[in-house]
Amino acid sequence: MKTSKQFYTELTPEGLANRKEKEHTSQEIKYLKRILNKKYKILDLACGYGRFTIPLAKQGYKIEGIDITPSLIKKAKELSNKSNLKIMFRVGDMRRLPYQKENFDSIICMWSAFNELYKEKDQESAIKEMLRILSYNGFVFIEMPYTKKVSSYVRDVKRRIELRKIGNRINVGKISGVESMPSYAHNKTTLLNLMKKTKIKKFKIYLDNFGGRKRLLLRFWKT
Repeated sequence: MKTSKQFYTELTPEGLANRKEKEHTSQEIKYLKRILNKKYKILDLACGYGRFTIPLAKQGYKIEGIDITPSLIKKAKELSNKSNLKIMFRVGDMRRLPYQKENFDSIICMWSAFNELYKEKDQESAIKEMLRILSYNGFVFIEMPYTKKVSSYVRDVKRRIELRKIGNRINVGKISGVESMPSYAHNKTTLLNLMKKTKIKKFKIYLDNFGGRKRLLLRFWKT
């Protein structure tokens, strides 16, 4: 099945950028500024071309970015250099993060990136990695789509692979004309189960207006 790296390479940084209105990004940054602190060392996980990383750095936030797609990181570095910013951007996988433990005070994971881990074991690995590199009392903020209905399973026609349902829907379709990778449709119940599996004690699962649309948000702390 197509991976996130394959999809975003085909979509290109420009194709990804065209999917978001500047006004919505501005509203989302205002939301993030309400929960982030300029004293924090922040990681923008699955940062793409730096849609949040660069504007936040311009406003004085200490932030780094990482993404699994080399072409997106290349574009992020180009945009950062044009703005005379010294932002550390790296290529990496959220399931195996290339950082020392307790390296960040906050982690943000935006724009449905976490849902692209459609296997539950990969989601658990990513959560554990976030906790490993997070300082004590630090928090993670994850944004994802809000889906009311869920279906039992979907079959990948090309490879005839069945993906079983455990309270989720696997979406496979096209985005901007490019065949997309599968994504896991979380709801409050599936997120609660994920918090239990990863033994996180302090967390918040809620719906809120994020960038002009209702989104499912997860925030958890390292305690």
